Amino acid sequence: MSRAVAVCHGPFGRVSIYDLDRPLVLHAHREAHLIFFLEGSRGLVTVGSHTTRVDPFMGVAINPWEPHNFQPESKGCFGLFLVVYLRPEWLAAQGMSPFGGSFFPSSELVVTRELAAWRDKIVEMLLCSRRDLNLGPVLMALAQASSEPIEPTLASSFAHLAPEGALDRRVLRACRLLEDHPSYDGALERVAREAGLSRAHFFKLFRQQVGVTPTVFSNTVRLDAALDRLVFSQDPVTRIGNGLGFSCQSVFTRFFTAHMGMAPRDYRRVLRTVGPAPMQAAHV
Repeated sequence: MSRAVAVCHGPFGRVSIYDLDRPLVLHAHREAHLIFFLEGSRGLVTVGSHTTRVDPFMGVAINPWEPHNFQPESKGCFGLFLVVYLRPEWLAAQGMSPFGGSFFPSSELVVTRELAAWRDKIVEMLLCSRRDLNLGPVLMALAQASSEPIEPTLASSFAHLAPEGALDRRVLRACRLLEDHPSYDGALERVAREAGLSRAHFFKLFRQQVGVTPTVFSNTVRLDAALDRLVFSQDPVTRIGNGLGFSCQSVFTRFFTAHMGMAPRDYRRVLRTVGPAPMQAAHV
């Protein structure tokens, strides 16, 4: 059973050490996402149609909302990974990249000496017993070392981060319904019906404009809501699952485990937070 070794949430996003022995479903994150191998069994990460072997020499860099999945190279064998999720608005505030642009030019990330040094520093900080972790500067250095400068004209724009006018109003309405009501399973069907479009036509339009399927988008919103409640509330796991529309705790646990590799209780068990709770970014 996969488990979280250390987890820390803060204004930057979240950073974790995971011991993984199971595949994760195709999913996406709002955050810029970095994955580094630490020890044990290597992992295979597929971003789009490209698969990278995550090992001592190669990591993975994933831009916000890029669909991806993970599987251990050796079935049933544990691999220890440093997994970093950096909020785009936090990175933009640090001056790394224009908001809405690509932070990483390639999903393949060669682990240079500089990268390895920042990676190891973050691992050391996560595993120490101190509560006052100053992770922000180290994470920023890691992100900068993972990214080559991108000219503004080459930065690809993500539809879900674009100005309102760039999205079809029906797609925008569906996104807002899902953002505001993560437990509302019928949001997309309702908007499609109100717009007079077939489900298939509307789902195709959503995929074209947002860059991910409605299911991936909906699952991302739901997972983010679950993480927020695990981190910033004292609610029991059963109540969190019920509040997000899951029929029972076991269904919620299966959903969380399929996306995170571990049960929600295991994630909360090792959780630490630093700094103020971040404001949840609006969809557009």
